[in-house]
Amino acid sequence: MHHYSPIILPLSLLALTVLLMCTTEFRLPSFFSSCQTAILTNNSVIRSMTKPGLRILVGVLTTADRYERRQLIRLAYSQQHGTYHDAEVDVRFVFCSLSKEEQSVLVTLEILQYNDIIILNCTENMNNGKTYEYFSSVPKLFSDRSYNYVMKCDDDTYLRIGNLVESLRNKSREDVYYGLVNPCFRADDMDYKMNSSFMSGLGYVLSWDLAEWIAESEIAQNNTDGPEDIMLASWLNTAKKGRNRYHNFPGIYDYKGDSPDETCYRHAFIPETIAVHLLKGNLEWARTLQYFNATKGLKPSKLYHVPSWPINQ
Repeated sequence: MHHYSPIILPLSLLALTVLLMCTTEFRLPSFFSSCQTAILTNNSVIRSMTKPGLRILVGVLTTADRYERRQLIRLAYSQQHGTYHDAEVDVRFVFCSLSKEEQSVLVTLEILQYNDIIILNCTENMNNGKTYEYFSSVPKLFSDRSYNYVMKCDDDTYLRIGNLVESLRNKSREDVYYGLVNPCFRADDMDYKMNSSFMSGLGYVLSWDLAEWIAESEIAQNNTDGPEDIMLASWLNTAKKGRNRYHNFPGIYDYKGDSPDETCYRHAFIPETIAVHLLKGNLEWARTLQYFNATKGLKPSKLYHVPSWPINQ
């Protein structure tokens, strides 16, 4: 005859109760919702519980008044979720100090809704230190995030984030300078070209250690006036930094539009695209997003009719 401890039965009943409460067939009161969340297996939960294989911070340099452009970019990137698997890519909008009454209210609303804005302590500019302020600020702003790379990107550039991730996945994660070499070239004379050129300001990537170096470097701090992409290359060349340089032709390029000419910088859309630049207006953005099938999730409905247009490169 077996003798059971008086505690066994209560524990068994408790275990059964928890199991039933966490079963999705049951409709539970709201105070049990945390139990349900813990057993979800969708990708967002899995990614949050596992260490990503690659972490990238993308800073889209823009200005405070460009509300519509930021919203367009948010919408465009929202359709790319799930294309970069175990990587974590954070897109932030970067501009200088607010200078208008309406900005204080409207930008605050954006921050409350999206929490994706960085406001630097500078006067708005393009080539007088804004890029320096960005790269020198992020190591302190994100000291707890352990990014592998930090990217500077224009707000007229569209990134194919999955392709960006895959192009970086097997690259070095130290002393990296990555982008589209300017002047662009097709040949393999890499050593000469890479060390006498610079990465186009449309969008380039530095490994995190180079951002940390910029934050401490007098070379960078004392040389901020001038075309920002040229100045950044001069910092690296002076300090003999950025020795791992990656030229991404043809994956990074300018929008071709209706021009009959194709160059190293400008050509028709390709599936291997990492970044398309010079999307100055909504039409250029629309044609780009159409080519990359950004609206494929639209379902038929009696509430709307959306006409289709031929893809225009």
